[in-house]
Amino acid sequence: MLSSSIQAVRRATLAFLLELSRSQVLGEKIGSAPGAILMLIRIRYNHNTDPSASEKAHEILKNLGKCPDNIKRMAESGFLEPLLNHLIEGSEETQMEMASYLGEVVLEHDSKTYVAERASPCLIQMVQSGNSLVRRAAFQALAEISSYHPNARILVEAGIFHIMADEMFTRTIYNEPMNSKKEAAAILANILESGVDHGSLQINTHGHTMSSDYVVYGIIYMLKNSSPDELNINLIRILMCLSESPKSMTTVVSVIKETEASYTLVELLNNPHEELSVAAIKLLIKLSPYIGHTLAERLCRTRGLPENLIEIPTQPNHITEKQAVSAKLLAKIPHQNLTLNLVLLNKNVVPGILQTINSIQRSGTRSSRYANAYLEGLVGILVRFTTTLYETQILFLARTHNFTQVFTELLVKTSSDEVQRLSAIGLENLSSESTHLSKPPEIKKTKFVKLLYLPKSLSVGSSKSKNILLCPVHRGVCSSQSTFCLVHAKAVERLLACLDHENAGVVEAALAAICTLLDDKVDMDNSVSLLSEAHAIKHVLNAVKEHKQEGLWQKSFWVIEKFLLKGGDKSASDISQDRLFPATLISAFHHGDGNTRQMAEKILRHLNKMPNVSTTNYYTL
Repeated sequence: MLSSSIQAVRRATLAFLLELSRSQVLGEKIGSAPGAILMLIRIRYNHNTDPSASEKAHEILKNLGKCPDNIKRMAESGFLEPLLNHLIEGSEETQMEMASYLGEVVLEHDSKTYVAERASPCLIQMVQSGNSLVRRAAFQALAEISSYHPNARILVEAGIFHIMADEMFTRTIYNEPMNSKKEAAAILANILESGVDHGSLQINTHGHTMSSDYVVYGIIYMLKNSSPDELNINLIRILMCLSESPKSMTTVVSVIKETEASYTLVELLNNPHEELSVAAIKLLIKLSPYIGHTLAERLCRTRGLPENLIEIPTQPNHITEKQAVSAKLLAKIPHQNLTLNLVLLNKNVVPGILQTINSIQRSGTRSSRYANAYLEGLVGILVRFTTTLYETQILFLARTHNFTQVFTELLVKTSSDEVQRLSAIGLENLSSESTHLSKPPEIKKTKFVKLLYLPKSLSVGSSKSKNILLCPVHRGVCSSQSTFCLVHAKAVERLLACLDHENAGVVEAALAAICTLLDDKVDMDNSVSLLSEAHAIKHVLNAVKEHKQEGLWQKSFWVIEKFLLKGGDKSASDISQDRLFPATLISAFHHGDGNTRQMAEKILRHLNKMPNVSTTNYYTL
C-alpha cells in the first residue's frame, strides 16, 4: 500500500505504520518485511513531492531505528545516519554492535567516503579500548573503510598510522582472542596501496616513518618467526608498497641481505596457502634485480624447487595466477645464472614449456585471465638458456629443440609485446654464437673441390657434383638448428618487421638481433647486401625517427654507419635522401649522451652535414 498511486491511501498507510512503529516488537516486524524500509527511505527523501508523507516516513524510521537489526537494514538500503549516530553517540555495547554492522554492510563508493569522514575518529578511539570485542569490531570496520583507496587521506589525517604501527610493533596483550597485528597490517597495507607518501608519515614519537629501518626490521622479524598466514600476506603487501620507492627499496634489500630473510621468502613458495605463496613470489620478482643470484641459489637448495614453479596447466583456459607469477619469477632471476639453468635443464622442463606455449597459441591468450602473463614467463625461461650456450649441455638443448625456429615463430605468432621483445633477445643471444658454430665443410683431400661464391650462398662442388650450401654471412655451413643462423631461419624479415612496432622495447631488441649480422666476425659485404635486399635501411630510418630512446638511437646509428661504410652509393643515397633523418641526427647530437653524440657526429660527417674537423669537444664542454 506504500507504493499506491493514490495519495490518500499512502498517507493512511503511513499513519497506521507510525502508530505501530511505537511498539518495539511491531517495529522489528515492520523492518523485517521485505522492501518496507527501502520504501520508507524513498518516501522520506521525496519531500518535495509530498511533505506530509515524508515527515511521517521520517518519524517511522526514527522509531524503527530503536531496533539494531533495523539500523543494519537501513544502512544496507543506503540510509546510514542511524548507524553512524549510534556509533558516535551510543554506549560501548552499542558502538561495538554498530561497528560490527559497518564491517559487514556493502556500501557504495560515495557512501564509503562519507562513512570514513564521520566514523574514523570514533573507530580509531575504539581500537585503543581495553575491551577486545570492541577492538575487534573497530578493526573490522576500519579494514572495510580502508579498502576503498580514496579514503586513505581521511584515515591518515585522523591519525591512523601511528595507532596501527603501535599495534604492529609495540603493543603486546596476552590472552587476547584476536590477532591485532594481522588486522593492523591489513589496514596499513590498504592505505599504502592507495599511493600515500609513506616516506613522510611518522609512526611514532621517535621520528620513524614507514620506510625506516625500524619498520622494515620489524616486518622481517615477524615474517621470519612463523607468523599466521594472513599476517604474512599483509606484511608482504606492505613490503611490496615500500619497494615502489627507490629509497625504501634500498632499505628493504639491505635488511633482507643482513637478516638472510631470502631463505624465509623462498620457503614461502611451498606454502599450501596459495594467496601467501603468490604474494611471496610477487615480492621476490621485485627483489630479483637486486638479489637475483642469491635467490637462484636459495631456489636450487629448497626442496621441490625450482621445478615446482613450472606447473603445466591441464588446459590453457585453466591457468592460475600462481602459475603465471611463478613462471615470471624464473624469467626475471638473472638469466646468466648457470646453476639455475642447469637445474632447470636436468629437471627436463623445456619439453613441457614448449608444449604449453603451442597450446596457448592455439587457444589464444584471451582464453584465460593469466594466459598472457604465463606465456611471457615461459618464453622468458627459454631465453634464460640462450645466455649460457657456452655450457655444452645447454647448447645441445637449444639445438635439440631448435630454439632459433621457436623464437622466430614467436615474433609473429603472438599479440604480446613482451613475448616479441623476449623472442628478439633470444634470437640476438643465439645469433651471437653463430660465428663460432659455423664451420667450413670437411673436405676429403683425395677429392678435387671447387668453391663457387654465389650472391646469397656459397657452394662446394665435388667430382660427384654434390653441393653444400655455405652461409653468405658466417662463411661456413649453417642452419637454424645447429648454428642458430638468422638467415637460414628466415628471421631477418621478421626482425625487420618488428622495427615498425610502436613499442620501443620491441624495436630495440629487434635492432640488437640485427646488429649481430653486422659485427666484425661476419662477412660484412655479404651481410649488408643481404640486409639491403630486405630494405633494412628503410626500416631502421623509420625506427630512429619514431622513437627517442638513447639505446635505440645508438643501435640505429651503428647500423646506419655500417651501411654508409659498406653499402655503396645506393645505401648512401637512401640515407641522405631521407629529409627528416638529419633533424633526428642534429637532435641526438645536441641532446644525446656522449656515445650518441659521437655516433651522430660520424654520420653527419658522412652526409657532409659537418666539416671534417672534430667539434665534439667543443659541444661537450
